[in-house]
Amino acid sequence: MKKVLLVLFLGFYFLNASAQLKREGGGVVVGGNNNSMTNQSSDSNKSVKIKLSAKTNYTDFKIISSDNDTTIVDTTLTLKKDFRFNYLRKDNFGLLPFHNQGQTFNRLHYNFENNSLFPLMGMDAKQYNYYSVEDVKYYYVPTPTTELMYRTGLEQGQVLDAFLTMNTSKQFNFSLAYKGLRSLGKYRESLSSHGNFRTTFNYHSKNKVYYAKGHFASYDLFNNENGGLPEISIGYFESNDPNYIDRGRLDVNLSDTENMLEGKRYYLDQSLILFSKKNKLTKGYIKKVNIIKQFKLDSINAAILLAKYNDSIIASDSINSQIAEKKFTSIKKDSIDTKSIKKDSISISKQNDSIIVSDSIISKITQKEIASIKKPRVKKDTVNIKSIKKDSIIAPKLISDSIPIASIKKGPILGPKKKKGPPIDKSIEKNTSKDSVKVTISTLDSIKGIKDNFELKIGHKFMYETKHYRFKNSSGSAIFGDTYDSNVTDHTAYQQMDNQLYLEVNTPFIGTLRAKANYYKYNYHYNSILYLDSFTISDKLKGNALSAGADWKATIGKLAIKADATSIVSGDLAGNSLKASISYKKDSVYSLKGYGEITSKSPNFNKILFQSGFKDYNWQNNFDNEEIKTAGVEFALNKWGSIKASYNLIDNFTYFDTISRPQQAKETLNYVKVKANQYFTFRNFTLDNTVMYQNVLEGESFFRVPQIITRNTLYYSNYVFKGKPLYLQTGVTFKYFTAFKSNAYNPLLSEFVLQNDTEIGNFPILDFFFNMQVQRTRIFFKVENFGASFTGRNYYSAPNYPYRDLTVRFGLVWNFFI
Repeated sequence: MKKVLLVLFLGFYFLNASAQLKREGGGVVVGGNNNSMTNQSSDSNKSVKIKLSAKTNYTDFKIISSDNDTTIVDTTLTLKKDFRFNYLRKDNFGLLPFHNQGQTFNRLHYNFENNSLFPLMGMDAKQYNYYSVEDVKYYYVPTPTTELMYRTGLEQGQVLDAFLTMNTSKQFNFSLAYKGLRSLGKYRESLSSHGNFRTTFNYHSKNKVYYAKGHFASYDLFNNENGGLPEISIGYFESNDPNYIDRGRLDVNLSDTENMLEGKRYYLDQSLILFSKKNKLTKGYIKKVNIIKQFKLDSINAAILLAKYNDSIIASDSINSQIAEKKFTSIKKDSIDTKSIKKDSISISKQNDSIIVSDSIISKITQKEIASIKKPRVKKDTVNIKSIKKDSIIAPKLISDSIPIASIKKGPILGPKKKKGPPIDKSIEKNTSKDSVKVTISTLDSIKGIKDNFELKIGHKFMYETKHYRFKNSSGSAIFGDTYDSNVTDHTAYQQMDNQLYLEVNTPFIGTLRAKANYYKYNYHYNSILYLDSFTISDKLKGNALSAGADWKATIGKLAIKADATSIVSGDLAGNSLKASISYKKDSVYSLKGYGEITSKSPNFNKILFQSGFKDYNWQNNFDNEEIKTAGVEFALNKWGSIKASYNLIDNFTYFDTISRPQQAKETLNYVKVKANQYFTFRNFTLDNTVMYQNVLEGESFFRVPQIITRNTLYYSNYVFKGKPLYLQTGVTFKYFTAFKSNAYNPLLSEFVLQNDTEIGNFPILDFFFNMQVQRTRIFFKVENFGASFTGRNYYSAPNYPYRDLTVRFGLVWNFFI
């Protein structure tokens, strides 16, 4: 972890140093690129003033998911922010944390949606602080953006999550992030020490034909393991013995025991648009409007100038005849240096519609030729403004080999003042923005919104990851049984590589259709083959698999349809997956969604093969695929709440039995889950309720969950003080779940296993919070489980593992924008 912190510090230091360029006369320029968003000025050699030449909006700060779904950086203070203020940075409803942050969670409900087609490594209890490919976010920001999250730990500890992201140009963004956690904990042998580093990039070419994004992630998740409390310590805890108020005095089941999960991942997602009607129109249009951008003229002046090049301006006959008599040489197409034309090089006299041209335009016309032209009298209708059409502004033609100059004369005014000319056509004023750039933007937006776009692209996704799980026990333990050696050091290694190629078609008739093929390679292994008296355990599970499939997304009116079908066609694994969903959204009033999924996949690798220095923890199994069938419905009503129900059928469900060995169920697991959220607001008070109902219709002997889980929050929120400098949010959260025979935690496997002796639950957890927001800083103050002294000492996270006592926590989340 120290090495990672050093690299991160040096990276930030050199990044900051390289982004400053010295001026010739002293001072610095912030940023190495010539970005149109900022202008730098230096009043002295010691300071720099940065002026933004364009306004930014909060919607410009974008967060992009791996599936290209976009959200924005949110700096508001809401109740959801309070629920997510933990070291996972996620709402942990249905997850019961152990007493120290950085330890595992006891799962109170299960989710059988969006299953992976390929098996995972396992060690599920160790994966909560692991960032998957879907957890990593990408960014697009107009100015450098930083977020810091700090939270106090338990007994000498804290967690800090920091990230920095910036765009070096409109095409390229990168980010750096690191989350560090160290917390000693209240009980013996419960230290948590985690490090999690991520860096990402996001790029697209200027013509928006090539897109690429990727990331690198590195993590090490270390925990001391104490095995929970023995029977005598449980007695002291539940009786609230005053001699053991200091939890560090209680004996624990394990000492000198630790486990750690560490790994690295490299990820790249790139695509190339082979053809796009939208890009083709945009490219052609930008070529035309670049002339207006270069001239930097007001739209009316630009219209007159460009219309003259198209002979749209009707010149008087007298002037043309004078030019002919003097044999004035026609100005050719490239005889005027358009690059020299500046914003006010052409103007219109409001008195008589005369055209005034500065010296820069007629620099190539000799003084002799100018003097030979008499001052023309421009008549009322010399410039026919009505002849200028909208299209002539957007797409002018600059093609004419011999263009008569109808009214060019060096000087401030072409002829004497005349009466007010004809009024400008109102249709031009109505359809033309004041600034020609705005015309460009509005027209580009109309191109982006075309409904008959056709797009064809190819893409490639690459992922390579290594994981290592280590378990050490130097003193032995009767909990795990006999050992081959008194000093146990288990090491499980895992490497996987996934290559995906796809071809995607996007049309208004079929939506987005993608055909894809994956080549997956895996190597789950140990250091040696294990020879036992009755059988031999292999040292590895190594192989590959080739899968093919397609996914489809379409929108029909207010219906959104998604479907995905994938099957392994060859290799050492077997499996298939079919997913479908259809949703309907009635503006912002309500939404309705139905979904279904059928998946056949191999159990996790640690349930098939495992080796350990403890004799009872060695196996190699030949399990059938798990067959998972899920169907569900979601309904959300604005200003009321939401409800979600799912029905799950699982055949060949794989689990760890009471002696911590993997088994495959003979009967079908039949599991129903309903979750509802509703809130009521009266003035500044809000009652927010989340309730989940679960029922195991079949399979209760090996699959156990509480029937009811609830979380209810009553809070007050309002601005305080004059000028509203501070937003306050304070209240109480009540959490509860019914009693059930929870699975027990096994630190050797980092898994939860069946047990039939102890029930946990049926105790309330009360948390008081006092949160504030000052500008872009959110401050959190919380008293957790403040009812511990009067509700009884029967609160457990898992059998033998007490939940945390009354604890005071403090933290903040701070966003910085330049």
